[in-house]
Amino acid sequence: MRSKAPIIVLSALTLGMVLWASGCAGRSSQQDAFKEYRERLERQQAAFTSEEAAGQKGPELTADGYEVLGDSYLRQGSMDMAFIQYNKALRLDPNQPRVHYKRGRLLLEKELYADAKREFQEVLKAEPNHTLAFEGMGRACFGMQEFSEAERSFLLAIKYDSGQWQAHHFLGIISDRRGEFDVALLHYNAAIALRPKNGALYNNVGMSFYMKGHYEKAVSFFSEALRIEPSNERVYNNLALALCKLGRYQEGLEAFKRGGDEAGAYNNLGCVYMAEGKPKEAIEAFEKAIEIKTGFYVVAHENLKRAKASAQ
Repeated sequence: MRSKAPIIVLSALTLGMVLWASGCAGRSSQQDAFKEYRERLERQQAAFTSEEAAGQKGPELTADGYEVLGDSYLRQGSMDMAFIQYNKALRLDPNQPRVHYKRGRLLLEKELYADAKREFQEVLKAEPNHTLAFEGMGRACFGMQEFSEAERSFLLAIKYDSGQWQAHHFLGIISDRRGEFDVALLHYNAAIALRPKNGALYNNVGMSFYMKGHYEKAVSFFSEALRIEPSNERVYNNLALALCKLGRYQEGLEAFKRGGDEAGAYNNLGCVYMAEGKPKEAIEAFEKAIEIKTGFYVVAHENLKRAKASAQ
């Protein structure tokens, strides 16, 4: 999951190891976002209606015409304008699964998952084997943290089209969340076979191996992810944690530096030492972080206090 992407953070020490997927906004924040989005679209719609009434627009289009116009706006990158045209198409003819699907994809992009889910449900009422609607339904449910329903939808997407790499990818993440790392690896490998140049997939394979305790393999896959996306700071931090697990602390420090700045790298290394029960080394790392960073490095100072307390 994950060709672009907001992230899911799984705690690892006091740092965050990162699995890539669609973002998971809370329900209340989604409701607020959707309300704001609706209000903005309504204002835009009112403006267009006023223009049409003043004779500044041409004659009313058919449902198909509005869909074509929406597609044109979408190609230009104007998602809101596209959404308005799709709304007009559905007002003229609500039984258009193709338009419901397009509107659902736009809502997914806005992370308005509950509304996206309803659009995909409309598609599946009309076309029960619609592969992409199942994939979209899975992503919407995943975004709402309805993981069992998301899993069912992704499995159906794969049933009807084994080439759905995103479905495999999300299934891998769901399996990782459950601690079913071998199952996750099967899905990630299926996704990689379909998208071999997607760095996020290699990162997530690395995550599965890390959580299995296979740190050498984790390092290998994080390194491959960085070969594809050499400036990805998140993967550098994942790589650093795996290297530290192998006792390769200096290499881990260098990877932390690539994933942030030098002071932050020493702070992160100190957190690793603390988690491993090495307060002396942690104190040295935190003191180095404070020395490097100008001003008051609050996090490192707090961590240093904890390290000193644990060393007593």
